[in-house]
Amino acid sequence: MTTLLLALIYLIFVSLGLPDSLVASSWPAISQSLNIPVDYQGILTFTISICTIISSFLTMRLVNWLTSKGVILLSIVLTVIGLFGISFSSSFWLIILSAIPLGLGAGAIDTTLNNYVALNYKAIHLNWLHAFWGVGASVSPLIVGIFLTDLNGWRNGAFCLACIQAAIWLICLISIKVWKKAEIQFAERDKEESEETKPNNLTLFQVFKLPGVIWALIGFFCYIAIEQTTANWFSSMVVFELKVSEKDAAHRSSLFYIGIMVGRLISGVVSLKISDKNLIRIGEGIIAVGLILLCFTFNVYIMPVGLVIVGLGCAPIYPAIIHATPTRFTKENSQGVMSLQMGFAYIANITISPFFGIVGENTTFLILPYVILGIVVISALCNEMVLQRTKKLRVNN
Repeated sequence: MTTLLLALIYLIFVSLGLPDSLVASSWPAISQSLNIPVDYQGILTFTISICTIISSFLTMRLVNWLTSKGVILLSIVLTVIGLFGISFSSSFWLIILSAIPLGLGAGAIDTTLNNYVALNYKAIHLNWLHAFWGVGASVSPLIVGIFLTDLNGWRNGAFCLACIQAAIWLICLISIKVWKKAEIQFAERDKEESEETKPNNLTLFQVFKLPGVIWALIGFFCYIAIEQTTANWFSSMVVFELKVSEKDAAHRSSLFYIGIMVGRLISGVVSLKISDKNLIRIGEGIIAVGLILLCFTFNVYIMPVGLVIVGLGCAPIYPAIIHATPTRFTKENSQGVMSLQMGFAYIANITISPFFGIVGENTTFLILPYVILGIVVISALCNEMVLQRTKKLRVNN
């Protein structure tokens, strides 16, 4: 039964990735059909991110009220409402209104599922699940592209994604007994290993006070900053500074995501033999190698190699940090810590990458690998501090 539930979770992770690339892939058509400035995309992205941050911070309370399966069902419904709302929007402000449930649903489901899998499954599945998120994010532009035969085709694309999400929600609802039976098996397993643990009903302030949490949040914030800043500004660096064509730059940027996807498939298998803390260290080391390659050569042929290496290094870090959360902070506290971690991840999305864009535009985008290398050092130091501060907690549990 736990295997059937895992298959369902893989499907949900695909659905989690589907809406994420909708805005970027269809925005040129949206902006032209509604006759709005292109830079309004930033307002929409900011709205989704803020709502995602809010729901991430509230997830701990929602899980206590509705249980994990209840939060997931509610979250998917919210994304369905948001996608249907976008498909029927006749103005930019209606799209903004639709973005609110879309962001709220994404944050809650991301936080809840990550914690649920970290508690109940091996690290290999977190790596592969996040690779499956990439499948959803990659398929979404292809689906939308089918409908972009005219400027209003984005509506049909959003409608199609909403229908797919609704179908996945229906599958989850029908499979609710699978979820319940699997939870019974998890409870029996936990009872055999130790006394059954229940989540602590801590406030966010109390979670902040747990040993090592501040360092964990800064480290996770830094990792997201590394991933997002690299993904968002590598193309600008090679186009504006190295005079590479936009088409070639786009193709080379995709190598970063390919590196992450392939790396997560590999790190999933490797995680069966290597601990989370060592996977994080290995990933940080690989990122550093790729960045050093970028720092010391701006050759347009060597740089894509460095970018792939950075992607491979990023691959194990996110899943390993997520999977290590119950071990670092105990199962009772993991949901609260996970909520804060995911909230800080989305804060990184709307702060560091946009800030670097301002700095790069006013100086040079060639500072990108140096800036990222500095963030990697901070992230590595924070992750080591977490291990030191949570040592007693791990020994006692």
